[in-house]
Amino acid sequence: MRQFPNGVWMVGLLLGMVLHGCTDRLAAEEPVAASSDTTASVVITHGTPPLSRLDSLFAHYDPALVHPLAYDSVAAVQWVDSLMATLTLDQKIGQLFMVNLPRPGLRTVLDDDALQAVRNVGVGGFLVPRLLQPRVVFEETQRLQAETRVPLFFAADYERGAGRFNNTLTELPSNMALGATRDTVRAAAAGRLTAIESRALGINLLFAPVVDVNNNPNNPIINIRSYGEDPALVGAMAAAFVREAQAYGVLTTLKHFPGHGNTTTDSHARMGTVAGAFAVLDSIELRPYRDVLTGRHPSAGVMTAHLWVPALDEAPRPATFSRRALTDVLRDSLGFTGFVVTDDIKMGALSNTYTLEERVVRALQAGADLLLTPDDLKAAVQAIKTALAQGRLDEAQIDACVRRLLHAKARAGLYRTVSAEDATLDYLLAESRGVALAEGIAQQAITLLKNDQVLPLDATQQIALVQITNIRTTESLEAAQDLLARLLHAEADLRIDSRTRRGEVNQVPVVADSADVIVIALYQRLQAGRGKAGLHPEQEELVRRLVQGSVPTVLLTLGNPYALAAFPEAEAVLVAYEQALESVTVMAHIMQGNHMPQGHLPISVTPYAFGAGASSLRTAEK
Repeated sequence: MRQFPNGVWMVGLLLGMVLHGCTDRLAAEEPVAASSDTTASVVITHGTPPLSRLDSLFAHYDPALVHPLAYDSVAAVQWVDSLMATLTLDQKIGQLFMVNLPRPGLRTVLDDDALQAVRNVGVGGFLVPRLLQPRVVFEETQRLQAETRVPLFFAADYERGAGRFNNTLTELPSNMALGATRDTVRAAAAGRLTAIESRALGINLLFAPVVDVNNNPNNPIINIRSYGEDPALVGAMAAAFVREAQAYGVLTTLKHFPGHGNTTTDSHARMGTVAGAFAVLDSIELRPYRDVLTGRHPSAGVMTAHLWVPALDEAPRPATFSRRALTDVLRDSLGFTGFVVTDDIKMGALSNTYTLEERVVRALQAGADLLLTPDDLKAAVQAIKTALAQGRLDEAQIDACVRRLLHAKARAGLYRTVSAEDATLDYLLAESRGVALAEGIAQQAITLLKNDQVLPLDATQQIALVQITNIRTTESLEAAQDLLARLLHAEADLRIDSRTRRGEVNQVPVVADSADVIVIALYQRLQAGRGKAGLHPEQEELVRRLVQGSVPTVLLTLGNPYALAAFPEAEAVLVAYEQALESVTVMAHIMQGNHMPQGHLPISVTPYAFGAGASSLRTAEK
């Protein structure tokens, strides 16, 4: 079996050592000390990165079409004051709601719903579905902005960029991949690129970045959405993302306050608990919020978590309803002056126990400003009016909420113009300009945890590729699987998803055992409400049978890396953190010996420690 050329290995190892031990490639305005001895060699900084390096990643963009937001704070304040003076109470109440943007296409009832929410209720904004094509998003944002007197928020969960596999905008590697790079310049670039592409669509508010510290391996819904398990790393990466995104005209929202990482419960389904004393909460969950919100470039918004935090409330109460969390800690202790948005108030963590009226009123009483996607907008508006009449809410409180929201809209440039530019979107859709940035992140992120003389693969070997996903196969999954099979020139391409019958699963080893090497690719997607992020039992059984067999195996994860703990017998282990096409491409090139793996685990995965990466590679080569 051929080996990487010695020169490539030596250069790569030295590069890996530099990347692992010398990640202080930023101007150290505010150095962040490592939180434990295991991270002592990783120097994380945040502040303003060297312009030459960050700007070089965007050197091929037209500066006339892609540029920072010009902001006049005096004019913005005047705009807010003038608008506040003209709003009726009903109009102010409307501003407190963000509703789902119906998918256009059925230009009948659904279309009317969006227009009526603007014309009759005066909603504050819309949450845009991720699956819409860019041109459709642009058309809908511009159409609805033209219908309103108070500019609308258009928010999106673009945690991994505004693009998808089937359009020319950019789908970025996950936050955990960025954490694996230990490079805040890459995080800053991700923020800038996401803002550039979002703003061109008419999106002015990101429900990102996720700043949950994922220190619970069994977390079923945060996982790769987190930068990692080290609060200092999470805070530094988030600060870099926020600074650049907001400089380029799109507001950011830190989520999910006060922290959704240390729980085994998905709040889409039911309310979970984040246990521990306040000192623990303060040093772990709250650390990233403190780093970002007390820094020079705080996030405009914070999103609440539907989780009970006993350190804050003795009786079970979701943080969304906790005045201790949203007012005492977030406002008073952390000094946050931006807007607070709830997570979706339809989620099971709230709707299983509380009426719509309770969900609306209790959130506002606790300190929320913006209520996300109520299941009945008319009833939600009436709940506020009833609470005002009964004295459970007062108009001064509503005014304070609306003023914070209008200041945020002004900060997004809406005091000046509400329209996006056709020319910028045309330019961004003409070709995939963000591919190089996405591939650059992947090259620094993908992590080799083990290699018992199996990699690189030999061009003469017969490869059996076994591709497993824990959900139903989707178009995006198929695109990634097709690409990996093509790049590896797999002799056999065997695919298993959540619907595959046991009989078909049992046939996989029969085919795979005739190959020279088995490559097992695990696409472990997070699925709201499922309750776990791992494989199904029969899928685990299949992987265990393959890695314990006589044919050498290469185990890849393009998703939840914690699942690797169940399969220590695999001869080689690579982590890509998600299935972005650029990550698939880089992973294939690493297996073929064309790239050196550079990433380091930002989490602990038994039997691999936090920071495992290049050291595993060096050990394997001795």
